[in-house]
Amino acid sequence: MRKRSEAKSAIPAMNKARVESFSDGVFAFAITLLVLGFQVPDSRKAEELVLRKALIAQLPQLIPYVTSFATIGIIWLNHHNMFHEVDHVERGTLVLNLLLLLVVSFIPYPTAVLGRYGALTSSAVLYGLVLTLLGIAYTILWHHIARRRLNKSAEDAMKRRSRTLRNLVGTLGYPIATAIAFVSPKTAVLIYFALAIFYFVPAQMLESSPAQR
Repeated sequence: MRKRSEAKSAIPAMNKARVESFSDGVFAFAITLLVLGFQVPDSRKAEELVLRKALIAQLPQLIPYVTSFATIGIIWLNHHNMFHEVDHVERGTLVLNLLLLLVVSFIPYPTAVLGRYGALTSSAVLYGLVLTLLGIAYTILWHHIARRRLNKSAEDAMKRRSRTLRNLVGTLGYPIATAIAFVSPKTAVLIYFALAIFYFVPAQMLESSPAQR
């Protein structure tokens, strides 16, 4: 037992700055992949009218692109705020953070599928499933960190409760929208977009105390 405890103590905690730098790189890479999903219109005729029609035909691709860009950007901002509460990164946090990054790095694929084929049932469901996994992964990581950091005062308890309720909007909203996609894919896509807009409202505005206002 003594050797085991000594072995555990010998494993150094991961530097928080290194984890944040690696995470930032994955977020940046995922966002870069989003724009690579756009393809230049392919036409044998270099004519203004042909090009204009081709560009207009690609406009629907902007909806999943903006939704995914906003979603990844919001997760990145929240990830930064979340790790502000962390002093050192232990193994459990590392594993859950990698799980979140796994889903984030996969988002460009369903985005490209939805952009290319439009709001069909399969494309909308695939997109919703990935966003559902994203919400679950983020919520698990948040609770893991919150249990260790945000439990020392009434203010921390209020902050944890506010952020938990905010996270539940996506955690529950994405699977509901995914189920709706089986009946009305376009409605589901609009819900995904609406959830992205909802999360643009800074959480700090909801958490600020009257004294701070």
